[in-house]
Amino acid sequence: MALVTKKRRTDNRKISAIEVASDSVPENFSIDEVEDKADGSEMESSGEDDIETPNSNQKERKQRKRKGADGGVSEKEKAQAVSDMYEYKSNVFRMETEELLKEVRLNYQKRMAPVERVLHRLKSIIEAIPENLDIPICEAEKEMNRRKINIPFPDPKPAKDVMYKFSYATPSYINIVGGYALKTLIKQSEGFSIDLIVSMPSNIFQEKDYLNYRYFHKRAYYLANLAAAIQESKDIKVKLTIDYINQDLLRPILVVSPSGNGDELDFTASKCSIRLIPAASRDTFATNKLLPSKNCVRVSQTLEVDGKKTPEPGPTTSYNSSLLADTTYFKHLSQLHSSSENCASFKDACLLGRVWLHQRGFGGGISKGGFGHFEWAILMSFLLKGGDSKGHAILSQGYNNYQMFKAIIQFLATRDLVASPLIFNAGEEAKVKDSRLPLLFDGSNGLNLLFKMTPWSYRLLKHEATMTMKLLNDTTSDNFDAIFLNKVDELHSRFDSITRIPISQATTELGSTMVSNDADHRTHTLLSYSYKLYDSLARGLGDRVSLIHLILPSPSPRSINLKSPPQPLVERQIIVGFMLDANQYARAVDHGPPAEHKKEAAEYRKFWGPKAELRRFKDGSILESVVWTDKDSKLSIFNQIIQYIIERHIGTDVAKDAVFIGEEFIRLLPKSQLLGSQSTTSFQPAMNGFDMLVKDLRALEGLPLQVRQISAAAPSLRYSTVEVPLVAADGQYLMEPADVVVQFESSLKWPEDLVAVQKAKIAFLLKIAELLEQAKGEDIVTRVGLENEGHNTMNSAFLDVVYLTGATFRVRIYHDRERNLLERQLKDKSLSPRTREEITQALSEHCRSFIYGPLHTQDLQKLCHRFPALSPTIRLVKKWFHSHLLSPHISDELVELITLRCFINPSSWVRPSSVMTGFLRTISFISQWDWRTEPLIVDMSIGDLGPSAIQEIIERFDSMRKNDPALNKTVLFAASNHSQDGTTWTENGPIKVVATRMTALARSACELVKNCGSQIEAETLFTHSMKDYDFILQLNPAFTAGGIRKKKQQPKFKNLQKPEIITTQDISKLGLDPVKMFLSELSNLYGHNFIMFYDCLVGVTVGCLWSPLCTGARGWKVNLTYSTSPITERSDKDDGNDAKLVTNKKAILNEIARLGGELVKNIEVNRP
Repeated sequence: MALVTKKRRTDNRKISAIEVASDSVPENFSIDEVEDKADGSEMESSGEDDIETPNSNQKERKQRKRKGADGGVSEKEKAQAVSDMYEYKSNVFRMETEELLKEVRLNYQKRMAPVERVLHRLKSIIEAIPENLDIPICEAEKEMNRRKINIPFPDPKPAKDVMYKFSYATPSYINIVGGYALKTLIKQSEGFSIDLIVSMPSNIFQEKDYLNYRYFHKRAYYLANLAAAIQESKDIKVKLTIDYINQDLLRPILVVSPSGNGDELDFTASKCSIRLIPAASRDTFATNKLLPSKNCVRVSQTLEVDGKKTPEPGPTTSYNSSLLADTTYFKHLSQLHSSSENCASFKDACLLGRVWLHQRGFGGGISKGGFGHFEWAILMSFLLKGGDSKGHAILSQGYNNYQMFKAIIQFLATRDLVASPLIFNAGEEAKVKDSRLPLLFDGSNGLNLLFKMTPWSYRLLKHEATMTMKLLNDTTSDNFDAIFLNKVDELHSRFDSITRIPISQATTELGSTMVSNDADHRTHTLLSYSYKLYDSLARGLGDRVSLIHLILPSPSPRSINLKSPPQPLVERQIIVGFMLDANQYARAVDHGPPAEHKKEAAEYRKFWGPKAELRRFKDGSILESVVWTDKDSKLSIFNQIIQYIIERHIGTDVAKDAVFIGEEFIRLLPKSQLLGSQSTTSFQPAMNGFDMLVKDLRALEGLPLQVRQISAAAPSLRYSTVEVPLVAADGQYLMEPADVVVQFESSLKWPEDLVAVQKAKIAFLLKIAELLEQAKGEDIVTRVGLENEGHNTMNSAFLDVVYLTGATFRVRIYHDRERNLLERQLKDKSLSPRTREEITQALSEHCRSFIYGPLHTQDLQKLCHRFPALSPTIRLVKKWFHSHLLSPHISDELVELITLRCFINPSSWVRPSSVMTGFLRTISFISQWDWRTEPLIVDMSIGDLGPSAIQEIIERFDSMRKNDPALNKTVLFAASNHSQDGTTWTENGPIKVVATRMTALARSACELVKNCGSQIEAETLFTHSMKDYDFILQLNPAFTAGGIRKKKQQPKFKNLQKPEIITTQDISKLGLDPVKMFLSELSNLYGHNFIMFYDCLVGVTVGCLWSPLCTGARGWKVNLTYSTSPITERSDKDDGNDAKLVTNKKAILNEIARLGGELVKNIEVNRP
């Protein structure tokens, strides 16, 4: 169904709360004997789409979040304030919960009159259908053929010579069940369903009809009669389709949709549908015959393989449960109604559960995990009665809705319903030997209420409950959005790796072969096939993965007419998602059992086949092993294993058709290795060069002061450059100089004057260069350079150190008293505004380069080792900013903080273990981040930034926004545990228009991922359109930073390559970037006229947007800094002519071409 997502008003957080589909159900609706009871059926409301809450109260919610527990308190009260914060956070969460309930609760009083009339008309039509008893199969089919109705018989269909008869008789009763009855529906973008149960009389069934699909065949015939009567009726015009309740192929249902013809029975405005569901009375069959341990499909009577009758198989648990589920609608309806009357918060807890499940993609259907709103509600109902080891109730009737919700989440997270089933009113007969399914057994009805779940869906449910429990227990943060508002089921953000397995005819036939002795899954051969696939992958991948989840295709609704195709699938593929263990999934060797364990070793060799081999390891152990390598394969080790497992245990053709999603993201990085090799090892040559520099500097003798500390302060030394230094571009580029900060021991001999300090630094650098050349000789090249000329208070010199390996470093000296000197000058009230601005700028640059930069680099180095996927994710996010021409406006450190947030605070997910997941989550965060009202706070130390510090940062942000509501000074506010002022990395940009464009591009990327689903092509996310720019500068590639440093092409064969020698010309080009210099000059000249967007890596295309100031006429004034043209406009005041000026855009473009010379190849104008 179409997903509809409404953005919240100011913070643009993606909620998902289902938009009012109809707002439309009367408070007390009934069809004669319709009972206003509870949500009893196992059925879900249809149209399970993104939940969307109205945004009317967003500001109030955000203001409550902003009020800190310790805000404004004295030091004496700090300790008490921190203690009170935990209670405060809990209270805020409850208030937000109440607000959410108001927003999602459906209005049952609007626009439901047409639906009410349709329900009454349907009831009259059904009751008027004449009885037709004891019809043979041939006559039944002939009759429906005549009426052009397709009987939706489940597979295996009844034979032509079956002896049992088919009948239609007036229903015992017709009643409404589901969320409509209990009033637990929520607002939905695609509407909702009203479930109308048509109870088939027990006299049309025989005692043995529970065997061999006889009940389901008769049920299908009964449903066909309903469809034929409604279609032939002249009293109503509606659309009829066949669907399957919870995707159970044994139980088709009839969906009644509005015709749209505008008559009095057209209920299109209500945005709902009506589902007619045939059901059986509880006394139709004996419950003890349909227990999970019983077999109700006699394979020997229905199936022969190679001419031989198969032996009687095991229990038909799913078959039995499907039949029993048709008999329990009103029993469970009554139970839930009773629970809602006895527990005041029951309905609200049902609403919260529905929202939580929907945000995580769970529903009652098999493809949605088999755990939907009904399962949530009935579980609560049973836990109000019992559930603990002594039989006492786990839930209290006095709990409020928040406590009920939290208790259910805790139960799902901690109770293993496979190992420790929850059984009510029954004994051991409820259990099935060797069952892997969770068990919530309703003994009074003989039904496992979780029968639609699979081993993988139950593991995912427990995983999501565990993650939510962590968020609920985190009392220091407000995690309400992560629990209820954020959509968590987006495929690429949830799973680290994805494999798409197309479903072909061969796949279906393979599934049929697998169920030849499995009567329980004969109708759903794809489900049996999926079990085999899951078991094989789980065994083969072992601890490389923490979770495997299979998403099966859903059968699409079909026409009731004869010519409709049987059970088409919406997407003919199985999607397998993997959550990876970051430290294990890329290993090259799998260790099996020791050789002396004969049985285990034989099973290991049987599973792995020729890949298994006996190996001796360094510790003396001899183990069965499997060795993998990615040297001669286009696939990563992880995907090689998947392909091999599928080929060996499923089929060669299936393995060839498998599509692996995720590797294409890592391949976008220059000189990248395949998925699985996501480490920092490719940066090791540069890090080795840095270690050599540190060693050489510390070994120098003759310096006036001893070296105290040497710190890296460059992206290339924190594993975050897009191009890997010393590895990129086949060695054709020299390494870009990496910033290094050297601090000497304290001394009183440093001058007290800022200008003198800069000159002292130059003297130090010259001495260091001299000593290095004396110590290293020809193995090193040094040169001292000047910077910030004309700014006496800023750092004025650096030392470039170049090793023959190509490692290049730019050394600057940090003097710890320099900051104090700058701050002292700022206190001088006699300073002119211009001087004060220069000193302020110098102080900011000093802190950024010498204090925060090294600390940021140090922390990021540690985090890249801690999280293997972090380094390549940062590099890919930076490539995204480069590809969309945003890189000159957004600093490296800001991009790193944005990416880090998704690793340090993964919200509802586990930390990313792949580049794909990390990248897409980061882009998703950017798309939702409302930087106007929310600060970015990242604790790089993961723990040092306490609640008080966070509150101070928030207060600083609020104060800044209050003083600058137009965002003229600072647009993005990004704070970390080191740079808590929030402007260290953003005071130089981006401006508001750039930040807005960043958000728009991220939203477009997320929309593309959402629309493409598992068919996404990573390259499309990095494709940038130039049509939005007013004019475009095409630059000469020879003058880019890479172009001018490009060396002569290396010979193809390594034995012909000559060792590279660093020349004087190479040294002179270090740090030289003509494009950057040219664009910087343009910015100084025309920064008020247009904004430039370009890729700092490639830099051959520059997109430009004219400023709004240049789009219209303005009054004449002197000393304009750009070219203008005079125009004459008639004044309405005095009938005279006023002289006006307009920007002479053509002249400016000509000036740009003249200034650029050979650097500018062409200027394209999109909009004059």
